[in-house]
Amino acid sequence: MKMDYTRLEFLGFIILLQLDLSFALRREEAIAYLQKFGYLQIPLSPRAPNYRPEQLAEALRTFQKATNLPVSRRLDAATMRMMEKPRCGLEDSFNDKILRYRIMGKWKKKQLTYRVYNFASDLGEGKTRSAIQNAFTYWGEVSPLRFREIQSGKADIKISFHRKDKSCPVPFDGRGHVLAHADAPESGLIHFDADELWTEGRSSGSNLRIVAAHEVGHALGLGHSQHYSALMGPVYGGYRSNFKLHPDDIQGIQALYGKPQSSSPAAAPGGSAPDLCKVTLDAIMSGPKGQMYLFSGQFVWTRSGSVSASVSGPVLISALWKELPGGLSAAVYSPRTSKSYFIKGDKVWRYSGFRIDHGFPRRLNNLPANIDSAFYSSKHKKLVFLKGSGYWEWDEIKPGNFKSYPLQISQLFKELPVTPTPPSRGPTTRFTCSKDRKFGKSTRTSRR
Repeated sequence: MKMDYTRLEFLGFIILLQLDLSFALRREEAIAYLQKFGYLQIPLSPRAPNYRPEQLAEALRTFQKATNLPVSRRLDAATMRMMEKPRCGLEDSFNDKILRYRIMGKWKKKQLTYRVYNFASDLGEGKTRSAIQNAFTYWGEVSPLRFREIQSGKADIKISFHRKDKSCPVPFDGRGHVLAHADAPESGLIHFDADELWTEGRSSGSNLRIVAAHEVGHALGLGHSQHYSALMGPVYGGYRSNFKLHPDDIQGIQALYGKPQSSSPAAAPGGSAPDLCKVTLDAIMSGPKGQMYLFSGQFVWTRSGSVSASVSGPVLISALWKELPGGLSAAVYSPRTSKSYFIKGDKVWRYSGFRIDHGFPRRLNNLPANIDSAFYSSKHKKLVFLKGSGYWEWDEIKPGNFKSYPLQISQLFKELPVTPTPPSRGPTTRFTCSKDRKFGKSTRTSRR
């Protein structure tokens, strides 16, 4: 019995020792994290720093507050888990005096070029460039800044992917932890960790579009935000299908460069503008932020808010979307990728905001020419194209198999009858209008 008791004492001692060693290791890792990201000052002495308890408590308090954790001032489990999350490699340098956006610098011009030197292996060239283009679009939509990609020569903002090697002056740490880092203006360097699993449209891995938008914010002069849900927050918040900039992000970029320039698109020549109450519409597109666009011939009207909201316009379609012709067959906006698609005949135009994407227009592949209409299916996260009694679904992210299409519209809208002989240009819409030019009851008509 005495031997068994001694053995139990010994095992208990080993367990306590392991716990002490584990806590000591966690403490060292936490101190290294707090030093690296600006919460603790690194002492000049090469010896191991001996921080006072109140210094560690204050550093932990600041970190917990900035990452929306309960402020315990202790190295608890929630704090350790937050420190293990993927994040940006720049310092945070937070304090209680400045709770809003931080400024790191400013470009002296508002027309900037960027160049992508290599690509994320998991996404390939096309999806990498598309993700980065969308990242710039977020900032361009809320500021007077304009961005243009170049594929040769010297760019203002230089984007590249690096592995855990000496190709980057500040080496990455492999998959997880630091995802990317960027320099303030006017350096223009943005580096991504090539060992990360970069994805688009799914929660696994790291979303390149969102992370790139964060790093572009740094390259434009914004530091980290203490608003945890802001894009410029230091810790990666994960993929969000409905991602948009936080008010703190918008206030920061506008403090640097001002608000978007109010443009007055070229209106129709005097006296020749059609009346929305009398025209037949070619296409209707529900865009971002509750906007609705109504197309007829060479013109477009816009409407914001509820169905009873007033309509503005018309303006020339080409005044909003450069290079886009009139007489469209269909138009559809994808909230999944923040892209707008316009179809006319056998061609498709794709835009990010109001800027045409590189390589467009293109000829339609796997879809018939002169489709009737299109819409985004939030249930299936796909674009749906209609022509006659058939429909096609297209996934923007994953390559699709179109051999089974077209399918009967009756399978898509089982409650709706299908016209056996469809009109040549498909169903279109007329609206009745009140005297104050608000929408009234709509009717469906066919244009033959």
